[in-house]
Amino acid sequence: MSSEALHTDPSSRPPGRAERLSAEDRRDQILREAMGCFADLGFRGTTTRALAERVGISEAALYRYFKSKESLYAAIIDQKMSAPDLIDRLRPAAERSEDEAVLRGIARGLLERVDEDPGFLRLLMYTALEGHSLCQPFFSSRVRRLRTFVTDYVARRIEEGAFRAVDPESASRAFLGMVFDHLNMRHIICEESALNRPLDEVADTFVDIFLGGMRIGPGSRDPESSADDPPPADPFIHEGTNP
Repeated sequence: MSSEALHTDPSSRPPGRAERLSAEDRRDQILREAMGCFADLGFRGTTTRALAERVGISEAALYRYFKSKESLYAAIIDQKMSAPDLIDRLRPAAERSEDEAVLRGIARGLLERVDEDPGFLRLLMYTALEGHSLCQPFFSSRVRRLRTFVTDYVARRIEEGAFRAVDPESASRAFLGMVFDHLNMRHIICEESALNRPLDEVADTFVDIFLGGMRIGPGSRDPESSADDPPPADPFIHEGTNP
């Protein structure tokens, strides 16, 4: 988002002058602009001078709100971590073993949140590629925690005999991997097919694929079944004939 987009009437102010805002509103404006800069240029590529110009204030004024780029980035992460957690909303459904509700809630929640703020996804990826540890708090508190939640849910459903006996962590990565791949295609690569598909349809498809492979039912085969089990009969081989 450009700084001009944040002003209601840029032509009414002298060039280079920012509109008057309360301290809280100015801080929020700086955070929005900083996230745009980090998403477009990366942490290393963003300078406080360029950010101050984008906001329409001096560097000295910027430093009154944030002492460094690191503190500015940390404030963005803190803001994102203060948002409601998907896991808390889905625990009741998980306790009732409602597979579709849990998995659709995760898939739709992730897709919708990133769709509302795709710049944050780019910011995280930029920072990770640059080798900074700045994104680790978010990955630890949200991404890793979500993967653990899915892993534990799958493990419990395996114990209950509802899911095939596979490695729960691998299953969790497979499900979340479908969602994250779509997010990358939609917001990083900007692939047309990903951009045009409704999010609900995408989420429902991923859940159906995952449960179709995980649930135990007619025709499914448990990978822990004995290797000595006889193979299924070949309909093309008849008794008394040579293969």
